[in-house]
Amino acid sequence: MASTKIPLTLLDPDGGWVNAPVHVSELDGLPVLLHFWTMDCEDCAAQFEAVNQWVVDYGPRGLKVIGVDVTHSETELRDTNKVEGFAREHALRYPIAVDDGSMAKSYGVDKHPSFLLFGPDGRLSNRIGGKDALRRVRALLKDLPQADRELSGEVSDAEEAQVPASP
Repeated sequence: MASTKIPLTLLDPDGGWVNAPVHVSELDGLPVLLHFWTMDCEDCAAQFEAVNQWVVDYGPRGLKVIGVDVTHSETELRDTNKVEGFAREHALRYPIAVDDGSMAKSYGVDKHPSFLLFGPDGRLSNRIGGKDALRRVRALLKDLPQADRELSGEVSDAEEAQVPASP
């Protein structure tokens, strides 16, 4: 796959986030996994446990996982409480951006669930979707290079605050 640099600036820190926003400066030198999903997608929901585990397993190596809920209604865009409740219900352990579809379109994501993996250089290295996406992403993460910058390997208080409490 061509190593095209994708504008992670599309992750607007002032836009719709159901938990702490991610600023592009936080991603410098880190591999980033964008997980595109919708609340009404059963295949998407079936992946959440694995994605949560990747946060635990690969976060200390520098992986930054960001969920992107591609909304289907104006109500969700104006009031992220529904998405926040969904994230809490599924105990999602990573930041979630609410997208009106424009981010997905810019990244060429046309099915859900989909994953985009960016290297520490900020370039798109893999686009993964389909039934065996978890297996394919897991294989890529096993060979994930260490982040370009030093990480403690521990979850910070701010990151822990992003973890929704179990209902």
